[in-house]
Amino acid sequence: MTDVVIERAQNPDYATVRIDRPGSGNAMSPGVIAELGDAIDDLADSDGCRTIVITGADGTFSAGADVDVFADRADDPDAVLEYLDAFTALYERIEAASKPVVARVNGPAYGGGYELAMACDVRFASTTAELCPAELRMGIVPPFERLVLELGDGLAREVCLTGGVLSAEDVADTDLFARVVAPEELDAVIEEFARQVEARSPNAVAQTKRAMVAHRSEAIGRSSAYRHALDEQCVRHPDFAESVAAFLEDRTPSY
Repeated sequence: MTDVVIERAQNPDYATVRIDRPGSGNAMSPGVIAELGDAIDDLADSDGCRTIVITGADGTFSAGADVDVFADRADDPDAVLEYLDAFTALYERIEAASKPVVARVNGPAYGGGYELAMACDVRFASTTAELCPAELRMGIVPPFERLVLELGDGLAREVCLTGGVLSAEDVADTDLFARVVAPEELDAVIEEFARQVEARSPNAVAQTKRAMVAHRSEAIGRSSAYRHALDEQCVRHPDFAESVAAFLEDRTPSY
């Protein structure tokens, strides 16, 4: 049974890619990351799809990294870094897709899940949505690059240094989300966006996305490379193993 489900719509032509691991909060295991990337690549090459929508099952967008994977690799820093690199590669595949990729943020988006939403071209959120750079809670550096660009430096610094939670309603007036709507309105808003994309030149849409990605790619790439070097230090530090163990044991970490 696949952990990533694709649903196609015909009027307008768009596809929804749904992480379907509700028992784990739609956590992104290595398998899920690979399936998401392959689905995005396939849909980007499909003539019958003009917009790609990413979401999660059962009222959760994604809890981010699978903590069990961290636990299994806690004694192998190189394996942890390989897992973290897979997230970065996925986000690059999203940005490289020739079609708009929309985040349907229907609930909590933590850690890698929040960054998955941030890597999408447009984010529509339910009022029940939350974003959290939860990597800090695992003893590693949260991906802050896109958050700073979309949210602003001040609030981004606060949540990244605390592992705090952003309510969609609280940041509705920022650039983080294109729109924040009631849960029952979320699908209609996304469908209308897809309908408007379908009415435009596919080539012009693709080139517009390319320009938008290029506009911020240098800053993101530079910061991301430096963060990777810092993560290498973090996963080799005792705090990482303690953070993971405390999470799994549902206790306060002892640093």
